[in-house]
Amino acid sequence: MVVLRFLLMVFNVAVVTFLIYRLLIIAKQPMDKSKKILIVVGGVMLLLAPLGMFAGIFAPTFQYFIVYPVAISLFLYLTKQL
Repeated sequence: MVVLRFLLMVFNVAVVTFLIYRLLIIAKQPMDKSKKILIVVGGVMLLLAPLGMFAGIFAPTFQYFIVYPVAISLFLYLTKQL
């Protein structure tokens, strides 16, 4: 259980770091303001999920391990298309 918790923390740190990096790149790019706001709001929502889990607001469940990586990959795919 300790190893799983450690791996979860490492995964979340890597994801949060990469999301912040991508959000900073998006913020610097010239594009339509409404599109930029939508991307930033989506990125912030994805950042709140691991922080809420770390703060104890919700517990890590099996659905988290299935849905969160898919949401991250979709977000990154959509930001790469810009």
